[in-house]
Amino acid sequence: MSTHRVLLPALLATLGCNTFIQNPGLYELEPVEVLRDDCSLLSPGMDFWDGSLLISGQVVRMVDFELLNMQLIGRFLAGGETFTVDGSVANAKVIVNGQECLLDQVSVHIDAATVCESEFKGTLRVRYEARRPDSCVCELWAKFNAVQDSLTCAANP
Repeated sequence: MSTHRVLLPALLATLGCNTFIQNPGLYELEPVEVLRDDCSLLSPGMDFWDGSLLISGQVVRMVDFELLNMQLIGRFLAGGETFTVDGSVANAKVIVNGQECLLDQVSVHIDAATVCESEFKGTLRVRYEARRPDSCVCELWAKFNAVQDSLTCAANP
């Protein structure tokens, strides 16, 4: 029997397994530090948008992300403790600084690191893109903490 015939099924079997410690499920994303908010998306005391994390092999998805009900997709990076996800929506109608805008595209990028099974932290970037008016073009950059079922690492040693 060829080595390729043995290795291929073994490789395919491992692709669907979650070998990372990060739990799948719903997470609440809370801002830790707002670095830039041209869009005035966050008012004081406001949380970010929640989303459900799905993990299949190295592929990470955040579904039902509350900002425009986006779907983000990405992957775990080397080492398995960090991951990145991206998503976008076209032709979105939003309010920017009190003005209604029709955006060409809204894009979201998240870089995150596992803290424990029920918590991760990272940076989030939201970009609003429009041809006109210029006042609709803006970005939000922030550091965040994401917790599942209120189980922080400190509460879950």
